[in-house]
Amino acid sequence: MAFDNNVFLFQILVLAVIGVGLSVLLLIVLQKANKKISLRLRSYAVGFGVCVTINIFILVISFGFLGIPAYIVLCGPLMIFGFMLTKKLIKDTKLSNPFVNFILKSIATVLIWFMAFFPFSLIGVIAIANLPAETAKKQEILQLQEEILNYDTYADLTPFGLGIYKLQNNGDRNLWDITKPQKTVINIDGVDMVYENHINRRDDDTWDNAWGNSNEGKDVVYDVIFYEDTYIIIAPLWEQPGRMYYWGYIYLCKEINEKADLFGIGILDTEVVEKLQELPGEKVSRKELAEKLGKTF
Repeated sequence: MAFDNNVFLFQILVLAVIGVGLSVLLLIVLQKANKKISLRLRSYAVGFGVCVTINIFILVISFGFLGIPAYIVLCGPLMIFGFMLTKKLIKDTKLSNPFVNFILKSIATVLIWFMAFFPFSLIGVIAIANLPAETAKKQEILQLQEEILNYDTYADLTPFGLGIYKLQNNGDRNLWDITKPQKTVINIDGVDMVYENHINRRDDDTWDNAWGNSNEGKDVVYDVIFYEDTYIIIAPLWEQPGRMYYWGYIYLCKEINEKADLFGIGILDTEVVEKLQELPGEKVSRKELAEKLGKTF
């Protein structure tokens, strides 16, 4: 890790040195072109324009991929020419109308530094413009989280290392695990996934056939436990982890029939299964469960 950090810092240093060299080169070229030690406003404008043009050109031809390295190289020249251009503009440019003079210099200064920090300045402007919408969206998400918290508790399996599950109405598509909010909220079919959710499998034709399931098609035996008005169906652990690194599934339902809601929870920690299996229950074959749930064996 320390080696990677040193390499990264070395790369930044090399790019910065290249930038300083570019600054010196541009200053020398402009001084020779003007044949004067002290450059005029036009010279600094040209130097600044060259740096901005190079920056935008690199961004366009690389589709932004080389944006940060290119900006590190051009940072020095942009700051030097931006500062001198601003200084010359304020000091040497004077209009007869003080108000117009102030307004034009203010606008010009803002434009100079907007282009000096481009594209980060553009990203900042877009972020500020989107701030009201983002704030409103966050408020909607907080309201949805609060609403889901007030749903009826479908099952509380926290004693076994799982979560607290909420369901608003029978037949709903999602069973919500309110243990913790999602870090990244995505929208699926018009619903913001503000908590981890489990899909209702009531209408699925098949039964317990997720990718990687080594029990698929076999008449294996499931543990069926009735705990606090909820049936917990524990599938035999797979031979190796499959989709999403699950070792299998735990299914929750209030009744074992084809009309009942059926939710599957992926098993990431096999100790969860061991704790659940300590509860009294019965053994039911895959075939019998499939028939009761109205699923294809």
